[in-house]
Amino acid sequence: MKIVSIVGARPQFIKASVVSNKLREKGINEILLHTGQHYDFNMSRVFFKELNLPMPDYYLGIGSGTHGEQTGKMLIEIEKVLMKEKPDIVLVYGDTNSTLAGALAVVKLHIPVAHVEAGLRSFNRTMPEEINRILTDHISNYLFAPTNNAVHNLKNEGVIENVYNVGDVMLDVALDVVKRVNIASVLNGYDLKLKDFILVTIHRAENTDNKDNLKNIWEALIELAKTGITIFFPVHPRTKKALTINHFLDRNIPNNLIIFEPVSYFDMVALENAARVIITDSGGIQKEGYFFKTPCIIPRNETEWIELVEIGWNKVVGNNKENIVKETINLYSKGLGNKQWVDFYGGGKASERITNILIKRDKILHEYLL
Repeated sequence: MKIVSIVGARPQFIKASVVSNKLREKGINEILLHTGQHYDFNMSRVFFKELNLPMPDYYLGIGSGTHGEQTGKMLIEIEKVLMKEKPDIVLVYGDTNSTLAGALAVVKLHIPVAHVEAGLRSFNRTMPEEINRILTDHISNYLFAPTNNAVHNLKNEGVIENVYNVGDVMLDVALDVVKRVNIASVLNGYDLKLKDFILVTIHRAENTDNKDNLKNIWEALIELAKTGITIFFPVHPRTKKALTINHFLDRNIPNNLIIFEPVSYFDMVALENAARVIITDSGGIQKEGYFFKTPCIIPRNETEWIELVEIGWNKVVGNNKENIVKETINLYSKGLGNKQWVDFYGGGKASERITNILIKRDKILHEYLL
């Protein structure tokens, strides 16, 4: 069996690492295609090195651009690779433009496509990621859902065939990495103390491309820093560009609001584990924070991981400055109390389940053709 796996952005490198290694352990011929959607070293190459993800067989180098331009360029180049390699099945991950371009290219060539992290919904169709998810799910042949909620979402949209609740591959990775990373050493490197800082990540277009939203979040961080709380903010390139264009970085910034370049995945895992609270608009980091029992404040109006909000671990606060400050201080000072931690995400066996399903599918197809 030959599989082409399509990746292009930071979360996809992480998700693909455990699945790729599991596929290769089972002797499956995997071709790794990197679209180049994230092309900064810390946003790309370092993940291959840290996670033992094989270097790509194909690197398209697409880079940035408008959604249409980026997706269109990817579609053209991915199609060329697929026509050359003629895989038995193609794996796509998550909700980026690389995901949608890969799925569209595959389905046009009548090759089966499997979507890892299928069924997630924010129910906000102004988000590019939401459109990517929905379209990819509805043209995929195999849907690997991370939770029961994701399966339910697909069922509500009439997608019921070849849907599998395999658990979340991100938990597989997190459980592996946290055993290998030296948290104390990472904290010393950034001059941070265990459970004595807030970790911040902001990158979604709804925040970076909306000046009012970005201003509210930025001013909330300034306000929180003025209380004496240490805030560590590794800034995504898109966010840094928006902060610079709007001159937010020109203002006086408290010393305890630490602005940093993007960090490696290993360092991010250590920081998520060691933070007292996380402020993030990233779906992946909301979930990773939960893996490590670190609660999150979410400066958005919705989240894909509603189960974490329903049990009280994470809180959606919107883009209002006062809400962000109030809820963050409350969580930082009072904690979660006795809220229960529940394993929603498959116990770290998702990549094994995905691999076994693909092998079984290939065996059944082979026997049918014979």
